[in-house]
Amino acid sequence: MESTGLYTNQTMILTGVRAADAEEAIRLICGRAMENACIEPEFITAILEREKEFPTGLPTAVPVAIPHIHDGCLRSFFSAAVLREPVAFCSMGDPDETIETRMVFLFGLTDPSYQTDVLKKFCSIFQDEETMGRLQETEEPEKLMQELKGLLEEYLVTYF
Repeated sequence: MESTGLYTNQTMILTGVRAADAEEAIRLICGRAMENACIEPEFITAILEREKEFPTGLPTAVPVAIPHIHDGCLRSFFSAAVLREPVAFCSMGDPDETIETRMVFLFGLTDPSYQTDVLKKFCSIFQDEETMGRLQETEEPEKLMQELKGLLEEYLVTYF
């Protein structure tokens, strides 16, 4: 499963994030992916455009957004942000509806054929209210990364 692993490290797992809106949240997380040589600048433009056309807000136990794309992705990666205050993302199910999102799980894939598998894995975690509550309340990036590594298993390849 190594080839489908999503690269991440502590600098790409953010807690206590303040963002005025969905775009600012996405740009902030993408900045960390860029610092880690996971994406090219075109990724940011492409993911913001995709979010407008295909929104990713989900009304799960703890509302989340899962922006993702492969354009401009240099290596498959995962980054997450726990938001200090909720940020409105348009709903995946109904673009006219907004979801007051508490967490953003952003990922990029160099091979888009893995997207469905990765999304299924995320969705299985999103269904567990206790787990999501615990993730949302985690204040230390290191602790959050360890928790996510345990949940995502082989899907996450961590480097320190």
